[in-house]
Amino acid sequence: MHFKKIKALIERKRWKRQHPTVILCQPYNITPLDNLILGEHIYIGPEAWFSLRGKCRIGSGTIFGPRCKIHTSNHRYEGSMLPYDHIYVVKDVTIGENVWIGADVSIMPGVTIGEGAVIAACSCVTKDVPPLAVVGGNPARIIKYRDADNYHRLKEQGQIYMALKAQGKTITDEQQRCEYHPTK
Repeated sequence: MHFKKIKALIERKRWKRQHPTVILCQPYNITPLDNLILGEHIYIGPEAWFSLRGKCRIGSGTIFGPRCKIHTSNHRYEGSMLPYDHIYVVKDVTIGENVWIGADVSIMPGVTIGEGAVIAACSCVTKDVPPLAVVGGNPARIIKYRDADNYHRLKEQGQIYMALKAQGKTITDEQQRCEYHPTK
């Protein structure tokens, strides 16, 4: 086996021991893994691509859909060369607790996503997202806010999906999970 593959396998096993409540689906490209700072009961969907020259902090209970991207740096385009020079502008990304990030979302350097926010699929998050905001689009804009009383009541009661799923307390039957809403 090639040395780099062995090293990557060892790194993944070490990482999994350090984060036993985190589900990181294969395949993924997260470099370097050491710049990813995680809470508990997090799900990162398949084909995640996180370019982490800076730190990325993700709060407990957060769920990522497939193919999400996080950038913590960008090229310096106002430098000494065109279209950009050899310097990276590095800015950390922070994602609060219990955030739901839909499929194919891109998160840009320096963004903070507040607790309980929902990011619609295919959004590009270029600016901070307030707590409990539901955002979508490119660039992502606020659509509405979650019900704060309901959110805080559920949090107080410990109704955190990934934590409950780990305890076997969520519905697993696909028929029961589907709530049909006919279109008009």
